Amino acid sequence: MRDRVVIGTGSAYGADKLDAAIELARAGIADYIGFDCLAERTLALAQLRKMNDPNAGHDVRVGTIVEEFASYLAGGGKIIGNFGAANPDMAVKVITDRMRDIGLSGIAVGAIRGDDVLTQVIDNDVELPEMGCRVSDLSDKVLSANAYIGADGIVDLLHQGASFVVGGRLADPSLFVAPLCFELGWALDDWDRVATATLIGHLLECGVHSTGANFVDPPYRLADLMNLGAPVAEVTNDEYVFTKTPGSGGVVNALTAKTQIGYEIHDPARYFTPDVTANFRDVWVKEVGPDRVQVGGATGTPYPQDYKVLVGLDLGWKAVGEISFGGTGCVGRARLAEELILARLKAFAADIDEMHTSMHGVSALLGAGMSTGEPADVRLRVAARCYTQETANRLVAEMEYLYFGPAGAAGPTGSVVKAIAVTPAYLSRSDVKVETELVRS
Repeated sequence: MRDRVVIGTGSAYGADKLDAAIELARAGIADYIGFDCLAERTLALAQLRKMNDPNAGHDVRVGTIVEEFASYLAGGGKIIGNFGAANPDMAVKVITDRMRDIGLSGIAVGAIRGDDVLTQVIDNDVELPEMGCRVSDLSDKVLSANAYIGADGIVDLLHQGASFVVGGRLADPSLFVAPLCFELGWALDDWDRVATATLIGHLLECGVHSTGANFVDPPYRLADLMNLGAPVAEVTNDEYVFTKTPGSGGVVNALTAKTQIGYEIHDPARYFTPDVTANFRDVWVKEVGPDRVQVGGATGTPYPQDYKVLVGLDLGWKAVGEISFGGTGCVGRARLAEELILARLKAFAADIDEMHTSMHGVSALLGAGMSTGEPADVRLRVAARCYTQETANRLVAEMEYLYFGPAGAAGPTGSVVKAIAVTPAYLSRSDVKVETELVRS
């Protein structure tokens, strides 16, 4: 047990830049660095990679992370992350192999398994509320199912001496809840303490979102975007201070903290996580120095009895085609092109599950809800989910054919990829068995 723990953020999603995390490690202030590598879309893409290659599906940065953070690990720093994505075992293998390659021996690497609950989801024929059906109604379209698991597996591995912890769909705040509870001796059923750790984890999990990135809205709320600092929490039993890497860009103040606290919180009084049902309703924020904010006021009650599960579905093929029109009358020409595409694809309607058209600069984000007059140029986008790859290819080909009219078309692009969707479900905690294993490099 420690009297004080310093924990920072290494990553907020699977393709996040590592620059801020590397600077944090070099600063030598963080006992732990937590890497959140997953979102719904990220996990779906990882499942797609694993479908194409059984040795893939993990975070592709893990080898680089071992190399960049070798000195940090050798000096006693610890790393926790959901690097495993769809393939935790392969992530552990890549990590330990790379450690051995660079001479980083004796590092204890912890693996967490159990988030893959595809068998349980099928056996229980769980409901898919957003789809309005049960798993059995979709038969062979169900590809994967991953439960959002919590801090307990991480804590178990830290007790075993792990310095590098790897899991699959570890919930975002749990990456930070675990080391705080482990180091400060907070029991995982001390709900107010776990809620406080969840508040801190929530401030950290989105990386530079919390240090000014989302406040850039010229000419207001400007920050040094070239050198945004990694968020850092300095935590004792009695004081919880949110800050960032010393000397880095960006800003930490009451406004940035409040913005992040409210991010993705469906109900501030009942924020459900696998570790706790947190109540952020009475959370307070106080600036205590330059780029230093003190927080508190979180309380908690027991966690939900069901795990949230992300179910992956094979919905065929996704086709996207785009083409631009410019100059006087460009919107009218783009609308005519839209009519042509829709007419030409009518013959394939039975093989198209869903289609959407939009015009960048006119209706891509807000539909028809905001009129700003005719732009200088517009880009027509047509996207469809198709049952077969042949029809998806046909859509892209038809978009390119718009080169031959309406007048002034330019720059067609197109892509066809597998359509892997994700949808939530719920599974009893009793059906999920979390297992841990410790290996050494």
